[in-house]
Amino acid sequence: MGLLSSLPALIAVVLFLLAARILERQRRYGPFIVWSLFGSRIGYLLIALLPLVLPRGLPEATTFVLIAMAAPAVLFATGWNPLLADVVPEHLRANVFAWRSILSSGTIALLTYVAGLLLDRGVFPQNFQWLYLVGLAGGLLSVYLVSRIEIPDTDPAQVPLLHQRVPLVQGVREGLGESPQFARLAINTFVYNLGIWMLAPLFIVFFVQELGALDSWVGLYTTVIHIAIVVGYWAWRRISVGIGDFPSLLVALPVTTAFPFLVALFPSLTLILLIALLIHLFVPGVDLNHSLIFMARVPPRRRHTAIAFYSTVMNLGAFLLPILGVAIAGTIGIRLTLVLGGFLRIVGVVLFYRYPMDERRPDLRAMAGILRGMLPPRR
Repeated sequence: MGLLSSLPALIAVVLFLLAARILERQRRYGPFIVWSLFGSRIGYLLIALLPLVLPRGLPEATTFVLIAMAAPAVLFATGWNPLLADVVPEHLRANVFAWRSILSSGTIALLTYVAGLLLDRGVFPQNFQWLYLVGLAGGLLSVYLVSRIEIPDTDPAQVPLLHQRVPLVQGVREGLGESPQFARLAINTFVYNLGIWMLAPLFIVFFVQELGALDSWVGLYTTVIHIAIVVGYWAWRRISVGIGDFPSLLVALPVTTAFPFLVALFPSLTLILLIALLIHLFVPGVDLNHSLIFMARVPPRRRHTAIAFYSTVMNLGAFLLPILGVAIAGTIGIRLTLVLGGFLRIVGVVLFYRYPMDERRPDLRAMAGILRGMLPPRR
């Protein structure tokens, strides 16, 4: 489990910039995205077949395949955001990204519950083999759908400029210099995420070991979170269009920092479900608007390199901070570590307010009007 948590992040750190170099040299990067997605999906077939050909060493082999699937996934992830920027017009991004996340969260909430029931009724390892085969079918369907996306061709006059080969460090420097707001976004986001990266492995440990949560409660907790996310995306897509992406981000950010504080302050499983529901209504306000800002401020000339540098830095933090969080919790306890992580998130929020992406500020009256418009009329 430790290897599954850490090694994919390490692979991402190593390969993101290399993948960007490959993609930036291509005039048509669509085939690379399709084949890299296929490479990351076909691993499910290998996992399903392993019990048939490898009676011994099955856990180690399965772990190896899952980790190996991270390599083509990095190439896909490096090209996916530029693809979205190319095919989704800016005025449609809020709705497209929101509905994509709504469908994703709804599907996860439903399939996770159904899969859990089927796994309990099946016999190991056949139950997991069928599960991975179903996952393979869904994954191949996604490969086909991605292959049908029509990516506009690069303007021939821009090809020598956009695909010019430069040293890696120069490419990163040019990308960040081309869009200082993108560099600022990367710094703010990194600091904001420090707290949640540090606390990521501690929440479930706190719930299960210290509060006595059962598997059924953990399943209910996951369902509650995804229901809140679905509702949140439905609301925040309209708020973002109404008051702007950056003002919406500033409204949502402070609320999301409250979760670790409230969990530490009210260590009750019932209250935590309510807290998770309320806080995760605001999480889409961060994720959606951050994605919109990210897309709008990606450097156009060195976007693959810039995105890869951004992802490398984030994955490095995602690899190191959980280790640090566990070490700190072993010294001062989980509840105090939750508070410390919450303060780290607050520092990140302050940076977003202190070094904004633009000069707009939240119009709370406009937001209140939008929220009133979502409610059914009084009778």
